[in-house]
Amino acid sequence: MAAIGKLELNRRTVTIGVLVIVVVAAVTVFVAMLTSDRGGAASAPTTTVTTTGPVPTPQTEPIARDTATALLAALPDTVLGYAVSAQVADEAMVAAGAIEGWQLTYTGADGDVTVRLGQWETADEAAAALPGLAAADGAEVVEEGEVEAAGAPAGTFQILSVDGAGRAAWTNGTVAIVVDGPDADEVRAVYLAYPL
Repeated sequence: MAAIGKLELNRRTVTIGVLVIVVVAAVTVFVAMLTSDRGGAASAPTTTVTTTGPVPTPQTEPIARDTATALLAALPDTVLGYAVSAQVADEAMVAAGAIEGWQLTYTGADGDVTVRLGQWETADEAAAALPGLAAADGAEVVEEGEVEAAGAPAGTFQILSVDGAGRAAWTNGTVAIVVDGPDADEVRAVYLAYPL
């Protein structure tokens, strides 16, 4: 009889042990489902990787040019895939009141971009002169806004479509700049890349 009592005690212990194992396994599966999002809850945020191509570089070397003034010295020899191929004085800028005015032609694989710029004594004078310098018959404003330098407002800009070609015009402090190119997207890219 004592052996039978021990056998029943061992069966009870085994049964309780099996039940504990089953309960622990069920809880583990339940917790795993909750933490692995199999229950249909919102998924964890994913990381988006953006790959950009290399910045275009000019296929030709820029010309040697005049850098005698602070404004000329500040102008880039290259911008995106364009290199300076010509530089002349811009009399229209001077006629509009600029202290100095210049026109630079930048040549790239797909054509030319012309940059006309002038410097005035005050930012207000540059801003007042820009609309007359940037005006074009049939121009449609594609984008406009504020120019910022070091996080502070420094002027305004406009991207224009002019009979299929593009024009960007902006002021940055005392400097007014007008860029003409093949289309609005291209002059916008030059505007964003130009250091003034």
